[in-house]
Amino acid sequence: MMQVNAEMESPRKDSGSKPSGAHIHNYSTDIELQREALRRKPALRLLYSHWYTQCVEAFSRYRPTVEIGCGAGNFKAFYPGMIATDVLQGTGADLVADAMALPIGSGKAGNIVGFDVIHHLQRPLDFLRQAIAALKPGGRLVLCEPAMSLWARFLYRNFHHEAFDLSWPLFDLDGNPPDPDPSHSFTNQAIPEILFWKERDRTLAQVGRCKLVEAQKFGFLLYPLSGGYSAYNILPALGLPTLMKAEDWVMRPFSRWLSGIRMLVVLEKTR
Repeated sequence: MMQVNAEMESPRKDSGSKPSGAHIHNYSTDIELQREALRRKPALRLLYSHWYTQCVEAFSRYRPTVEIGCGAGNFKAFYPGMIATDVLQGTGADLVADAMALPIGSGKAGNIVGFDVIHHLQRPLDFLRQAIAALKPGGRLVLCEPAMSLWARFLYRNFHHEAFDLSWPLFDLDGNPPDPDPSHSFTNQAIPEILFWKERDRTLAQVGRCKLVEAQKFGFLLYPLSGGYSAYNILPALGLPTLMKAEDWVMRPFSRWLSGIRMLVVLEKTR
């Protein structure tokens, strides 16, 4: 049975848990900006629908499917058959819940999906352990996150407000209490790269009871041309579904180290 934890755990001071170059943003304000951008940009909606489709195709056959950190509710609108959760009230979530205190009983979920969630968590290994524990055997944790190719690093360094720090010692910080973060502004876009590429074997060993089903990087020019959630857009919606498939196919050989700006990671519970 699912129980709702509407309160964040009381975090305490932990020096060293903030990545270098971190910017302060307010999560609730970001949600409203995202909703407005999606209303204005049909090309952006198509890009996200393409990525959501990849996530849904990775789900196991088991149910229920629970989304962590639903934010503006875009994924829930695309795939209504899941339970959407978020740490904030008023997001349209079905349940108010903290990703670091998952309100899911052991072995109760068929799938857990997080879209741009794990790079906002100060203790991502703790989240991964909780998520795997909450899954049924054969259930899957599906994550779509920023990737760190050469091209992505250039984009994030020059055109994105969120910090990325590949030297951030997340394994050393594991088990320590997080910093206070009442506005939910913590971010380090390098966290997925550290976990699932740079230190993949170490991550799997520390999480336990799971196997890696899939880890791929994708994307190149189309998302930057859309302007993302910023004001500008030079990407037409006409013909975009074909362009997205072509970009995925053409750039696949180069996506891991050169061109990929996003990643899809799928973990499956083994026991």
